[in-house]
Amino acid sequence: MKNLGVICGLIREADCLGVFPAGQRPSVRCSGAQTKRAFALARQLTAEGCRGLLSFGTAGGLTADLKPGAVVVPQTIAADDGRVYDTSEPWRDSVLRGLADGESIDTRTMAGSDAVAATVAAKRALAAETGAVAVDMESHAVARAAREAGVPFLVIRAVADPVGRTIPDWVLGNITEAGDPRYGAILAGLLKNPWDLPALIGLAGDNGKAIAALRRVAGRLGPSFGLE
Repeated sequence: MKNLGVICGLIREADCLGVFPAGQRPSVRCSGAQTKRAFALARQLTAEGCRGLLSFGTAGGLTADLKPGAVVVPQTIAADDGRVYDTSEPWRDSVLRGLADGESIDTRTMAGSDAVAATVAAKRALAAETGAVAVDMESHAVARAAREAGVPFLVIRAVADPVGRTIPDWVLGNITEAGDPRYGAILAGLLKNPWDLPALIGLAGDNGKAIAALRRVAGRLGPSFGLE
């Protein structure tokens, strides 16, 4: 559905749209987990005629009740500059109806951050500050672009790293602008930090659950993702 624009952080998230035939997929861009790039790409999509913007991908969990693979379709996004963005209520209701029989959906507030919340302490502090249950690096940028263009905006995210899991600092930033992992740099980091292997395996397992949830949600909602 070319009238829908989708912003993902990683190429693996965008690949979930492969459940649709090639000619039916919405327009999708990957920001490489860069907030400013997400904003620029979202503006580009609206300039190309997209009449709705969807932030789609993984998120970090901020509360203990959200496990890996939990799906969040938030009512609001609390940005780290203090702004609060509402998602489209009609669009959100359409998604909730479409998923009612197969998914448990959390609609509480999500946080948008320009920086990765990588530690347990950082996640808990962000939850306390914003009241959010999850965080990502794209949704607040997409929200700003949607508000600027006057088009509806929605977020569909699945938890990849729960609140109790820390991301090793040497893993951070190893994403290309196109949204691909820099596998060579990650392997080099692991060789220098072999004691982090269990954490890396845990992250991979959690991310796999999130990607499976995103693929399942996409398949249930169809190429329009409920945008009417």
